[in-house]
Amino acid sequence: MPEVYEWMGARPGDIVYRHPDDRIQWGSQIIVKQNQAAILFKEGKAYDVLTPGRHFIKSKNLPLITKLLSRIVGFDRSPFNAEVIFISTSDYKGKFGGRSQTMDLAPLQFHGEYYWEVKDPSAFVMEIVGNQKIYNSASATDYLRGFFIQTSIDQLSKFKLIQVMQELDEVSETIEKDIYPQVTRWGINLIDLKYLGVDTTPEYRDRLFWMQSGVSADKLITLKTVEKSSEHLGKSPGAGFGAGMVLMPELMRQADKAKSSGRADDEAVVTCQKCGGHSSPAAKFCPTCGTQMGVKPRKALQFCTNCGDKIDKGEKFCSACGQKF
Repeated sequence: MPEVYEWMGARPGDIVYRHPDDRIQWGSQIIVKQNQAAILFKEGKAYDVLTPGRHFIKSKNLPLITKLLSRIVGFDRSPFNAEVIFISTSDYKGKFGGRSQTMDLAPLQFHGEYYWEVKDPSAFVMEIVGNQKIYNSASATDYLRGFFIQTSIDQLSKFKLIQVMQELDEVSETIEKDIYPQVTRWGINLIDLKYLGVDTTPEYRDRLFWMQSGVSADKLITLKTVEKSSEHLGKSPGAGFGAGMVLMPELMRQADKAKSSGRADDEAVVTCQKCGGHSSPAAKFCPTCGTQMGVKPRKALQFCTNCGDKIDKGEKFCSACGQKF
């Protein structure tokens, strides 16, 4: 009895499905739904691509695989072996993230997203599904995510940290242009690639601030702010992954403001009110004495030794009992 080959139960987000029966009877039907394509795959090669509609398995409807099978005597009367692989041609969104290193050897954490679609089902089945033996949507998603993570690691190493931090959109476009030819060979149309956030360690965040402020290298070494402030920042709550994505824009604005006003070396430096030591505005604790920055010292209250009433500043006699101080 002729069979019907169809992708049953396809859900949003599904990418690929291989029909379990690879013995195809002549006269059977292959039903391809909207936003799908069906490919006959045999011996490591993709043959006929069927577009949406109802297709009867006849030699004239399958010219490519018929040409292959024609070498077999009686091929048109016997079932033949071939895989029926269904591919979704809808748009998809993928997410990725990982750790890399910039050209100036700065550690970098990144995350982003990409939008794509299968443009050439035959090439996609050949390069991704068949050769990699990826026959389910989860494996296809993992493979593409791994590709974008590894590509990001390689590509981000070609940029300096300050360039990545300040020109993230431009960096995204450059990397997208570089990898577009590769995914095109896989039959994929890369609609968009964007890095949503990048971060580095507290040490490099602080170093970037000083670089943008225009502080000279010798003064930076003398103050030792990079090393000490990064140590305190690392111990403070919320200094983990993602902190720089909030901190970096503010630091850059402070640095640009200090630089444009010509007061980078002096007023961009925060002075500790306890010991007089200098530190970066990003530091939460003084690198010299460890005092928490941004907390104003409070003067102790004074009380009358005769009646115990509070003494206000500047008083020479107690306003309650007349005691002279």
